[in-house]
Amino acid sequence: MRANALAAVAVAALLVVGGIGGIVQLSAANTGTSAAQASLQPADSYVVEQGDSCQPIEPLSSNGTVESFYDYRNHETHSEDEDRMYSSYGTQHLQEDDTSLLFLHEGTDGMSLVMVNDRLEGDTEGGAATFDIVGLPAEAEWVVQDDLYDGESNMAEWDNGDGWAAASWIWSESRTDGGAIQGGLNDQFAVTIHPAFNEDAEHYDNEDLYDPEFHGNGTIEEWEVLSGDADDPDRTTLESLEEPVTIRTGTCDSPSVTYDRTDDSTTASIEGASADDQLPLQSTAGTEDGVTFETVELTGVEGSTTVTFENSQPEGLPDSPAGVDSLSHLTITGDAVSTASATVTFSVDADLLEEQGLDPADVALYAAEDGEWVETETTLSDESGTTYQFTAEVDSLESVTVAQQQSTGSESSIPGFEIGVAVAAIALLTTLWAVRNRER
Repeated sequence: MRANALAAVAVAALLVVGGIGGIVQLSAANTGTSAAQASLQPADSYVVEQGDSCQPIEPLSSNGTVESFYDYRNHETHSEDEDRMYSSYGTQHLQEDDTSLLFLHEGTDGMSLVMVNDRLEGDTEGGAATFDIVGLPAEAEWVVQDDLYDGESNMAEWDNGDGWAAASWIWSESRTDGGAIQGGLNDQFAVTIHPAFNEDAEHYDNEDLYDPEFHGNGTIEEWEVLSGDADDPDRTTLESLEEPVTIRTGTCDSPSVTYDRTDDSTTASIEGASADDQLPLQSTAGTEDGVTFETVELTGVEGSTTVTFENSQPEGLPDSPAGVDSLSHLTITGDAVSTASATVTFSVDADLLEEQGLDPADVALYAAEDGEWVETETTLSDESGTTYQFTAEVDSLESVTVAQQQSTGSESSIPGFEIGVAVAAIALLTTLWAVRNRER
């Protein structure tokens, strides 16, 4: 019995010592929770902000998907014996003439951001609108597109990238246009909608359209946010048709984050932050083929500031850490860079790793410090069949890059670790052999 007990101790000791060197890795990948998500509180309250105005809202809930709630119909989705006027039939009870609606929908497929322009079979002449939506989680995408069908008469335009989505609509009398975005909205988020209605919309004077006059000079006169009961919601009329609107998790007392973007950068504007707040920002930049910077969660930010993410690296830095090639860069600028620390969450496609001949354990995040790339402790936090997600803690936010570890992750980061494990194993087994001989 004593020998059996010692054998068990030997095995346990090897597992413990092995775990120190990364042979047994307990991480969010094993528990099903990403390291970034583990530090965040559940998203259970929402507000809408425009300028200095802030209003709590509640999602409209149904027992179906957002697609069934919206119920978009055209000649490709419904047969000839059904009404199919290229519009939303499921939200008719919410629609109003010359009014654009904005709300969250919570259904069997999770949380979605929904927008509906004008009223089906209403007293409207038509209209045009363009939305640029910034700050979206990396996995967000259009799941309802009113209109989307084959044929030159379809004049709606849709676009999306990492952290943003856009749409330009034009509709005729007594019809609607709009859509729904889904993905990543079940956790904390802040999404900013930059509107362009009527004459400001891209399609209002677009002579290249199949029918440039399709909008019939109709106009959107009000922009409303809906909240609460899906059958009879509360309505808040936004003060401006020109100013951006942010829908986010939290309360009106919690820090506010709004987003704007250019072709190669995104700026997050932060208001009312304290040093203890965790601010998960969508970088929406720095992404290359196969690498996505998902969030940069800041701490140590106080008051009001802006943080800009760019697809570039600062001058004076080498292109890559010594001896390895960078897969992607992200540069971060703003007053908060000198005082804040951050948890950076990024993902790498499995195909890219295979192409580069790398294992997930070989991947590291490097931070720029004093003109050099410094390797950070990088953790595999989640994985799927196609991507690997990583997190890293950084104190320097000037610029970060994803690259192979300079000492590959398949080896221990502790010099001589494997030799030490072997020596420990031999010593334990020798002790076990001696005890068993004495027992005989």
